[in-house]
Amino acid sequence: MSIARDHFVRTRAAAEAGRAAADPAVPGPGLSQASAMLLSLRAHKAALKGIQSRVRKAEAKAGFLPDYAAYVDGVLAADTGQQDTVLVTVMLWRIDAGQYAAAMEIAGYALRHDLAMPDGFSRDLPTALVEELAEHAAAAAEPGAELCQALDTALDLAAERDMPDEVRAKGLKALGGMLQATDRERTERLWSEALSLDPKCGVKTQLERLRKAMATEPETN
Repeated sequence: MSIARDHFVRTRAAAEAGRAAADPAVPGPGLSQASAMLLSLRAHKAALKGIQSRVRKAEAKAGFLPDYAAYVDGVLAADTGQQDTVLVTVMLWRIDAGQYAAAMEIAGYALRHDLAMPDGFSRDLPTALVEELAEHAAAAAEPGAELCQALDTALDLAAERDMPDEVRAKGLKALGGMLQATDRERTERLWSEALSLDPKCGVKTQLERLRKAMATEPETN
């Protein structure tokens, strides 16, 4: 998008979100930005169905995401809390594309307003967010600070939300794994909580080794 087009989409999306929140029964003139984005999303999803490779799908999503950036900025700026399939889908695509900080910009808004997942998802948003980030951390050879911060934030945002114990344990295990080299004490706490939530989460041996290593470390004054 050009800078001018970007500004137009952002401004119109914010205005439409505000108008819809004030009176959902009153439609705006012409095709709304939300409707235009839904049409674009439908086309992009159709394209993704023709891709079998997970890596190539992530690359395709990364290529699609700039088309939604101005719209997302406008909706977040309006802060109306209206249900928005495009917004939540973009959050998930940003995770798949490795754009973790950008995904969390949407996640904070989505959780604050209790947005639902798009049709076809069996998990609710807090569960999906934590699980997706945990799986990325587990699969990455070098997860990186951005993913670590994203998962840490997701677990904090979802701390009071209901989700399967197994999913929260997966998130705690993954976060501990990323912090193990820099913060052993916190890793021990994270893995202990994960084990208490799900004894089969696969962290028991790692936790025992960590505790033994910590017990043999010399005390420092």
